Amino acid sequence: MLPVLLKCYLGKSGDARNMLVLYDRTLVVIFKGKRMDFPLTSIKGLVISRKKLIIPLVIGGIGTCFSWLALSLGWYHYQTNLFLVFLFFGWMYYGFLGKDGLELLEGKERHVFLIKANHFVLNTFLKFSKERMFQTPPQRESISFHLAKKTDWEAQDQSTLYTHPSLDSEGFIHTSYLSELKISYEKYFHPEDHLVLLGIDLSKVEPDVKIEEVPSRGALFPHVYGKLNKSAIVFLRTIESAQDLDIKTIE
Repeated sequence: MLPVLLKCYLGKSGDARNMLVLYDRTLVVIFKGKRMDFPLTSIKGLVISRKKLIIPLVIGGIGTCFSWLALSLGWYHYQTNLFLVFLFFGWMYYGFLGKDGLELLEGKERHVFLIKANHFVLNTFLKFSKERMFQTPPQRESISFHLAKKTDWEAQDQSTLYTHPSLDSEGFIHTSYLSELKISYEKYFHPEDHLVLLGIDLSKVEPDVKIEEVPSRGALFPHVYGKLNKSAIVFLRTIESAQDLDIKTIE
């Protein structure tokens, strides 16, 4: 199962039936329990717009007209007709005001999902996703790697920042160049550990990055002195064994 880069709910927090899930190269929309996968390369736009609700608008409009007609002609009970006028007018007004909708443009297709999410959280998610859609391919020499326990990574799937216990204990987050990655894996992790591998473009890291020598290893390591902005993560994958670390190219 692919690790999640970022997650955002379309309704109340924790509602897994209505959410956005961003993977390495795919945006997944789960709306009313139905899942739709969109490769990032196929998405042409992501916007929030106000959408009128057609059914309440039409039913409310027709009901208001008939109720007003019945009221003016004295049909049925006066108070009942008056109540229906206000009821249907309320429905019509509700449909006219509408709801916020997330529009996803995929080629010539337009997908609309009604939302109740916190706008700040959703806008942050959309901004992050758009940056990832149009990011330039990284240079091989600017890539470093970080291994994280899967449980630690998943606990931060709603944040655009990633932190590690070493930031508190040592003041920085460890990363390794490709040549040292397997050694780091074998030295600090066990085969039964469930891990996630982050490929980090050092040129996009917002905190200070220092290339420092570790005497016990006789090699240089990039250290990130602060919480890592996830926008610098150029790929993300699950690691089950040392064989998964045989990375020949950055796809």
